[in-house]
Amino acid sequence: MAKFRGVEIVKEVRKALDRGQAQFVTTTQSKLSAGSPVDTGRLASSWFVGKDNPDRSTTPERDEPGAVTIEKYPGKITFDGDWWVSNNLKYAERAAYDPGYVGRVGGGAGDWFSVVINNLNKDADRIFQRELKKVK
Repeated sequence: MAKFRGVEIVKEVRKALDRGQAQFVTTTQSKLSAGSPVDTGRLASSWFVGKDNPDRSTTPERDEPGAVTIEKYPGKITFDGDWWVSNNLKYAERAAYDPGYVGRVGGGAGDWFSVVINNLNKDADRIFQRELKKVK
């Protein structure tokens, strides 16, 4: 006779969803940072993760190029709630949507933001399918 593992499976699925959500959010943050036009590195370093509301933080102004560091979300990213990856610099929207924005060393910004946004569904599918396949 087979033992019903319903409760255990539900717990495993919840853990898989938490892992998937954490990977999806941090991957998106990393892609936005990596694609950001770089002059001083401030834009790339100002992508922050917030739960239920956007994080309104920004990195300090810079006159010279600096290291691009991604600040990780301080808590645990789980499948519950609404997760935001936001950038609150006054020129972030222009850098994201204006293909003629010159901020990247060596030329314009191109369509880096659209590429990241247009691939969100594909990224989510890949990440969550991989995590849910681990549920036995």
